[in-house]
Amino acid sequence: MELLKAIMERRSIRKFTDRQVDRALLERLIKAAMWAPSGMNRQPWKFIVLEGESLQRFIKFSAGMAENMEGPLRVQNFNDKMRAFVKGYFRDLGGARTVLVCLAKAADTYLADHANMVSGAAALYNFLLLAHEAGLACCWMTGYALVESDLMRFLGVEGYKLVGVTPVGFADQIPPVPPRKHEDIIWME
Repeated sequence: MELLKAIMERRSIRKFTDRQVDRALLERLIKAAMWAPSGMNRQPWKFIVLEGESLQRFIKFSAGMAENMEGPLRVQNFNDKMRAFVKGYFRDLGGARTVLVCLAKAADTYLADHANMVSGAAALYNFLLLAHEAGLACCWMTGYALVESDLMRFLGVEGYKLVGVTPVGFADQIPPVPPRKHEDIIWME
């Protein structure tokens, strides 16, 4: 698949079939995603794959989180329908049978911490594009940042920050192309 096509056709999928993703494929995609650029070549990312019983525990964790999202969603000016939709998605993750969590190593300085986070974001985006190319569907979720310390305890991880969570599976929907909201390009000569 051509890269530009993958970038323009990739969508955030919120409804998955019950088909399991092949573990070897998932591992290959994650390892390829780790070829992302990183500040000072730190390669500060960590990927955690949740399936089976760990996924069921995570869904319970996520559903509990959904109950406390009303305030934060109102602050984002989400209407009633959108708030219900988002909370519903956090309760079942669209039926995905795999969830991938991407973390970035926490650092002592603002610059290193920032570099680690954007490096982790580059690796996660690589994964999204590679997954799309492989016929898989994902949805980069950042709402878990509202409960980041609880999430880290759930995962049993210290010294890392959340980059994102994504369910991974086979799409049971193809959403329409969302309009681009703006194209801020400033040329300075």
